[in-house]
Amino acid sequence: MSARTLRCFGLQAYGALPVHLTQRRRRLPELAVQTCACRLFANSLPTPSGHNKWSTIKHTKFANDAAKNMTAMKHSRAIVAAAKIGGPDPDSNARLYSAIEAAKKASVTKKTIESALRRAAGLGGNDGKALENVTYEAIGPGGSAIVIEALTDNKARTVTSVRTCLTKQACQLGPALFFFDRKGVIRIVKRTVPDGSEETPAVIEFDVIFEHAIEAGAEDIETLDPDEEAEGPEAELPVYQILVDPVDTAKVAQQMKDSYGYDIKEMGIEYVPKKDSVIELTDPQGETMRKVVGLLNEIDDVQDVYTNAS
Repeated sequence: MSARTLRCFGLQAYGALPVHLTQRRRRLPELAVQTCACRLFANSLPTPSGHNKWSTIKHTKFANDAAKNMTAMKHSRAIVAAAKIGGPDPDSNARLYSAIEAAKKASVTKKTIESALRRAAGLGGNDGKALENVTYEAIGPGGSAIVIEALTDNKARTVTSVRTCLTKQACQLGPALFFFDRKGVIRIVKRTVPDGSEETPAVIEFDVIFEHAIEAGAEDIETLDPDEEAEGPEAELPVYQILVDPVDTAKVAQQMKDSYGYDIKEMGIEYVPKKDSVIELTDPQGETMRKVVGLLNEIDDVQDVYTNAS
């Protein structure tokens, strides 16, 4: 077989071997042949199996887009419901103000927010069905209480999804609301350095903040850990949570901002567990609770999930 013929079949010949090697007929043939990286008897280069860089980027992009669309849809529904319940003015509707601020922090576009406000004036969902607020109660791991708030145009579909998520983690629907109080919740921080500065923020005494909150109309205040997602000096600032009567939420928040210079991080009306009802879970029970909350938040209709577990 000629060298040219060998090259056509993806083989390469070294040529004639020395005499002292050709005599070893038991081990070596007349020609030594070496295969190249292509398949035998193929004269074309191997093609990739599809696991290329663009394929990975494409799947990642599609997954990110789907997550963004789900986030935008949830915030849009929350805005529609808030506007229909308390009116289209965020200054007098604490729930709507909170929904819009939450949408902005989640990078929901201005166009989507405005579209939701327009839909609130007449239609409910995109298909014209009215949206309803529904609340589900559940018993979680270790006898903990779970409250699920949802916004839906099909209550049968939503309750089936919620029940399925609970059943997967050995939880069930059951009475739980009596473990909670319905409160207006305002979370604030106090900047002590200019925005964008790298200086270390000064610590403000809790008594000063407590006095400001009480004068503004707060019922209670507590200190939370710094925001893990914050950057720069703000990452070191403690977050203060103010509890108020739900109808006074917007008024108190506005006074804390305008009169005392606090930044409003979050504001809304939530189910807050009563202090004597908070229970501590074991590590396995805590892991189950995290799974339950994660599964519930993946349901399109679910807006918020509250628990009295610590």
